[in-house]
Amino acid sequence: MPSSALSRYDRLYGKTILELPISINVPPPEIQELDAANSSRSSVRSGDLRRAEIPNAHEITEDVARAALLSHVQKKCCYGASAAKRMNIVKISPSSAFHYELQTFTEKRETSWAFTPYGGGNIDSSEFGDPPTPWDITVEPELLFHNEVKVMEVPHTATVKHCHRCHGAGSLLCHQCHGKGWTPCLTCHGDGWRTDSHGRRDLCFYCHSSTHGHGKQDCLKCNARGCVACPTCDGYGQIRCFIRLTITWSTVTAEHIVERCSLPTDLIKQVSGQVAFEEEGPRVLPIVTFPDATINLASIQLTKEHLAAFTDQRIVAQRQQIRIIPVTQVSYEWKSYSGIFVMLGFENRVHCPDYPQSCCCGCSIL
Repeated sequence: MPSSALSRYDRLYGKTILELPISINVPPPEIQELDAANSSRSSVRSGDLRRAEIPNAHEITEDVARAALLSHVQKKCCYGASAAKRMNIVKISPSSAFHYELQTFTEKRETSWAFTPYGGGNIDSSEFGDPPTPWDITVEPELLFHNEVKVMEVPHTATVKHCHRCHGAGSLLCHQCHGKGWTPCLTCHGDGWRTDSHGRRDLCFYCHSSTHGHGKQDCLKCNARGCVACPTCDGYGQIRCFIRLTITWSTVTAEHIVERCSLPTDLIKQVSGQVAFEEEGPRVLPIVTFPDATINLASIQLTKEHLAAFTDQRIVAQRQQIRIIPVTQVSYEWKSYSGIFVMLGFENRVHCPDYPQSCCCGCSIL
């Protein structure tokens, strides 16, 4: 190849299609650490967060708690409503759960050789310039934090080569007739003659007009030619090879939940809450001044893990959020049974796995 840059690609990916790996992940160039502007932004962010206070717990009255439990019971086919109506609510204990979420939007670039049949036309070869490296090509995602894949041809990497399957012939041996152009007639068993019920012999109707003689039927797959057009090059004998760039944008989410009622984590993620803090930018710094120390430790650990996890990808953007979910634990007594149920979120969703008046164990407890 005339270009030294394209030769580097050939040395990296092989000079023939048969030598090529399927795909090569190309790491992004090294980026500098957070600059002074980000550090200044983080100090302002931390000061605002330090002054923020956890809001007061969601106030729940006895009537509201009983109504929420009755609504929950009505959705269960085998739950009785009398327990919810007549139970004695002993204590209502409001609290909060914290849901921390970190999202990292990454970009991965992979290159591989690709080819298409070549029947003539212009070729964007290295004669028109040196091929750019994968990360020198400017491509932007449609939306941040939305998974997306784009495939494109790397400029100035195209070249024309003989087809690796047919070796430039443009055709392949027909596997139906093994290159002969004919198959034995199944009606006369290759004899060319048929005998009727009266013993008279006549030429076989099915093969008497064959171009290869009596007793032989023209191969329908290759039209009696003995070869078929090569599907790889469409019969042209040449292919246009180029380097294909595949760009994948994906969102990786890490979460940490702090709660004290042994609730299912999926349930806490589903209910509504108050957003206490959120931030988005090219990079986010760990949260260290939230009133709950466990959230601070989780933020430090998860942001550190994300920065270390994507060494072969580029981090396009990050965002983090802290939600405060109201949680209310209700203690009750019904007959000789004592138990608790929990209400979550502003919608007062009930979690009551040990409801005292149920007739089977097959219902969902959420």
